[in-house]
Amino acid sequence: MTGKPPVRGKWWKIGLPAVAALALLHLSGTRTPAQTGPLYVEASPITTFNNFTSTIGFGAFTWRGGLTLTSPSDGFGGLSGLVLSNNCEDLLAISDQGRWFTATLTYDGATLTGLNAHSLLPIRDSAGKIQKNEVWTDAEAVTRLQSGQIAVAFERRVRIGTYDLAAKNLSAPFVPIPYPHAIDEGPWNGEIESLGQLPSGDLIAIAERQRNADGNSLAWIWNGTRTTAFAIERYSTYNVTDLAVLPDGSVLTMERSLTKTSLPGMAIRRFDPKSVKSGTLVKPELLLEASVPIYAIDNMEGIALCERDGETRVTLLSDNNFNTYIQSTVLLQFAYKP
Repeated sequence: MTGKPPVRGKWWKIGLPAVAALALLHLSGTRTPAQTGPLYVEASPITTFNNFTSTIGFGAFTWRGGLTLTSPSDGFGGLSGLVLSNNCEDLLAISDQGRWFTATLTYDGATLTGLNAHSLLPIRDSAGKIQKNEVWTDAEAVTRLQSGQIAVAFERRVRIGTYDLAAKNLSAPFVPIPYPHAIDEGPWNGEIESLGQLPSGDLIAIAERQRNADGNSLAWIWNGTRTTAFAIERYSTYNVTDLAVLPDGSVLTMERSLTKTSLPGMAIRRFDPKSVKSGTLVKPELLLEASVPIYAIDNMEGIALCERDGETRVTLLSDNNFNTYIQSTVLLQFAYKP
């Protein structure tokens, strides 16, 4: 739903002391209830990506609109990943408190202008039951597989599995799939936030804060028990929080910078995994970098691809950590042309 213009610039009104507070609050809150009645989400349009100009071109990206999402529901927030239907209208997102969020995006011509929310329901375990302990509900990455099933990766109690939503809707149980055991060795709450499937059918994942001796991010391509372990050169203070696989098989990474002494930053990089071998150090190309207060970003965690009006659209999502005093849930969309 659309509504009044968003209150923007929370970060720069509060300042750097808030960043230190966020570092203590990040993912440490108590579990909030899921939807028990009608779900209302207000979607306030973000008219420009640059807060100080009306520029729409940002290198390979062209601005196609954005939304700030708010809701009176205590369970709304913490969105950490998303997938979209081919026409860029049907949205499925996951929450790091173990929920599915579904909605329909609306457009005025080529521009994203609104959202109609549908459901906010718990992600279930392998027995089809609702998980109540928050260390088991930390869903951080989601992707649609070639089979049509949805794959989700969890942090803290690390696991990766599929959900057959087409057959069993949002009550589908978790079905575990094999993954490289090295992922389990990552730092607590910093194991994996990105997951995708390459055209070959192989899965790909990049660690959030698990690094090699040179400080670069660990990554894996695998299929069953066959695994290629490699590294992604770290860019500045950024951590990889999601990825998206383009039709040609190249990968876009969503990366976030957020420290006790800096405001949020976002970077998108691209690399081709086709020639990756075990031990390879991949050096992605930087496509876009943006930071608060110049750009309308927040704690960016999700990236998804779709096609609309003959364009490849890149949609970005932020995680407000249920900390609405400092952070916002923003949904940003661009046309992408390499």
